[in-house]
Amino acid sequence: MNYVEKNLRNGEEVIVKAKISFLYLVPRILFFAIAIAIAAVLATVVFKEPSPEDIKNFADLANFENKVKVYANLRTIVWVVLPILGGLPLIQRIIVILTTNLVVTNKRVVGKQGVLKIQTLDVPVEKIDSVSFDAGVFGNILHYYNIKITSTGSQGYVFRAVSNAQEFKDRANDAIEKHAEQARKDQAEQIAIAMHGPSGGAN
Repeated sequence: MNYVEKNLRNGEEVIVKAKISFLYLVPRILFFAIAIAIAAVLATVVFKEPSPEDIKNFADLANFENKVKVYANLRTIVWVVLPILGGLPLIQRIIVILTTNLVVTNKRVVGKQGVLKIQTLDVPVEKIDSVSFDAGVFGNILHYYNIKITSTGSQGYVFRAVSNAQEFKDRANDAIEKHAEQARKDQAEQIAIAMHGPSGGAN
């Protein structure tokens, strides 16, 4: 059971759920592959282990042995640092995909994203000001988007990797309008009661 399902209230129904796209990983997979390729080139070409034939290029054996040790250390650094630099952004996006839950119900907009840095959203529909979305170059190509939800008194909440952003926005706006329309009807009924009294009252 995910975060949203645990927090649904009595009489609350999910209207639309954000679909999370695994294509959100593609740019970071490419970046990781490039980092590995660079590490391979540095380790096998630039910092390759000197061969015994190279000893004639050095003044003495000590210099040759020193170069062997230095290059060995550099290869180790390359194979440790570059995969980490390429892998951390990928891990970050995997966490986003695995931890994102975002829905609109007939009463609220509810969402959660993250593990260490957790973003939670729990706002009544009537307090939502706007729902919008955007995307970068890869997002436009691969059809995943960032949804931004602004509410009264907040600077906005951003949820990433959403593939059905247009549907989510449309259904969220429908829910907001439906709730506003019901609120107007309730207000009109209250005004009518205040002016004329409850229907069916005594003459």
